[in-house]
Amino acid sequence: MPRFTPEQVRRRQLVAGVLALTLLLVLGGCTAALIGAIRGDDAGGGAAQREPFQADDDALTVATTPTDAAALENLPGDIALGADETMGVDVSAHQGEIDWAKVSADGFTVAYIKATEGTGYTDAAFQQNWDGARAAGLTTGAYHYFTLCSSGAEQAEDFLAAAPPDDSALPPALDLEFDGACEDRPDGADAQTEIDAFTAAVEKAWGRRLVIYSSSDWRQHYGLPVTGPRPDWLYSERARPVQADWAVWQVRFDGAVSGISGGVDIDVVRAEQVRRDAEIAEGDGAISHAEGR
Repeated sequence: MPRFTPEQVRRRQLVAGVLALTLLLVLGGCTAALIGAIRGDDAGGGAAQREPFQADDDALTVATTPTDAAALENLPGDIALGADETMGVDVSAHQGEIDWAKVSADGFTVAYIKATEGTGYTDAAFQQNWDGARAAGLTTGAYHYFTLCSSGAEQAEDFLAAAPPDDSALPPALDLEFDGACEDRPDGADAQTEIDAFTAAVEKAWGRRLVIYSSSDWRQHYGLPVTGPRPDWLYSERARPVQADWAVWQVRFDGAVSGISGGVDIDVVRAEQVRRDAEIAEGDGAISHAEGR
């Protein structure tokens, strides 16, 4: 003889189902709240928004190279530094481990450090070099080695992940050369489109215009437009660049620097020229590379 009638069984099943559904809803709400707390969602359930980066023109400071510094031996001929010029290096993992205290003792005050190349590659020594140079008192800047084998937007995303905006740093630099793993040579318009995508994203994030370096091979192949108001990084081996308003002058590829094994790129940096040309006035926004035509 059964303990319950069919009607009693149906009632108990209905009650059990209601209780199970209620429990599921309660647990689901708790889980969502927990996930929201982990992600930093606000009390209203929306994602917390970061304040947009605001560039501070007064945060960037660059020390002066002493008049008796060993770094000056890398200058060509009888050239002396101008009033707003200081000595710098640009490095990557290729230089191996660097003793930044010795670099500083030589009178170098600026270091541009390779952060990324193309997509999916962060320089293995970037963070170590960045931290070491900063600790030794050098003003640092990050540069990206552009390739034609991946989109400019993807390259910008990787660069910003490695080198997020930093008011006290030099404005980011873009290195346009053919040396490297990528052998693609798209037409000029396509190459320019990808460069524009990179510069737009990075300049929007940093609130600074990029410093632009391009090799003579790159310029001869593409004949790309000049950089307009952006700071120019130019190479000239035996004399100052012909262009008068350069911001960074690469003096040589084989410089001698204490604390760095082998030859290294040597630069002269005009700190105020860099600051002035990199500034984006309020309301200007980032500009396309092509505006320098």
